[in-house]
Amino acid sequence: MRSGLWNSPITYQDNFPLSKQEWTTLYLFSINHTVDGIVFDGIQKLDLELQPPKEILINWLVRTEKIEQRNDWMNNILLDQVDFFKSAGISPILLKGQGLAQCYINPKRRVSGDIDWYFADDATFLRAKNILEKNGFRIDETPGFSASFMWKNCETEIHQRMFDIHNPLIRHYFRKIEESESENKSMFIVNNTEVYRPSPLSNLVQINLHILKHLLSFGIGMRQLCDSARAYVSLENAYDKKALYSLYRKIGVLKWINLLHLILVDKFGLSENVLPFELNRKADYNWMLSDILNAGNFGFHNEEYKEAENKTGKRAESKSRIFSNLMKYIKVAPQEAVSFPIVHFYSRFSS
Repeated sequence: MRSGLWNSPITYQDNFPLSKQEWTTLYLFSINHTVDGIVFDGIQKLDLELQPPKEILINWLVRTEKIEQRNDWMNNILLDQVDFFKSAGISPILLKGQGLAQCYINPKRRVSGDIDWYFADDATFLRAKNILEKNGFRIDETPGFSASFMWKNCETEIHQRMFDIHNPLIRHYFRKIEESESENKSMFIVNNTEVYRPSPLSNLVQINLHILKHLLSFGIGMRQLCDSARAYVSLENAYDKKALYSLYRKIGVLKWINLLHLILVDKFGLSENVLPFELNRKADYNWMLSDILNAGNFGFHNEEYKEAENKTGKRAESKSRIFSNLMKYIKVAPQEAVSFPIVHFYSRFSS
């Protein structure tokens, strides 16, 4: 994965060659963490005799081609939606997804999810929602002051808030950040069409708080950490590192961010030089890394709950899992850990 993420040689090969069963395990693990396209790029760096058996390699190749095709399809959906909102006089900001893919060496190898739009104020959010409903889209309210709808079988979400911040005591502060950073929003081009995304500073905060949000609920996979690592490199010279450090401290997540940074440097191969502050090497991150490895993409592949969730189609033991995560993460992100379950519950009934 590191090799594919940075287009670098595989310098440590003591574990090779792998057996067919080991390659199968790695293949499935990569899928569960939605990094199969990135890992496939890394496999190309291996000598031929160390690569997977032909049948596994062909399956992996076909899957990677499907990832690229889906990214092309997602980009076309994205352009349709840009035109739709533009015709209504609305200019939303794209969060995560295809915007983050631009931070990768090969954007099409990143597994795409859904499309997320942020609207700069509540009035524009409600206007966008009304226009969608008038055009026949069914809007479903979702927790976190958001809503979702299907566009040509593509799940799309619209958001009133850019940041996954749950501490109500600093919401007003974040609204000011959203307003001030709106002047620094960035842009990328898809098929000659401009698509807006958050400012570099906002983008990094949004990416990392999104990871924390899912760690506080049911878990997160390795792809989102790949996003964070690639964003730090891609945006390194585009934001004020001192400002980002101050923002992390203001939120009260500095200890947690340090754990994330340690994992990105030690396990994902991120250069420490691109980070906004010096690492605290005394902190232990292994418990959090274990959470990430066990959970898989958005916690859907946790073996402890997988069988029950496959039977019911719902999250298993959701209340106890969220409470357990609160107790674990309260030591590194106390305000968010306490606020998350309260706001998560409240937002279900506030629309």
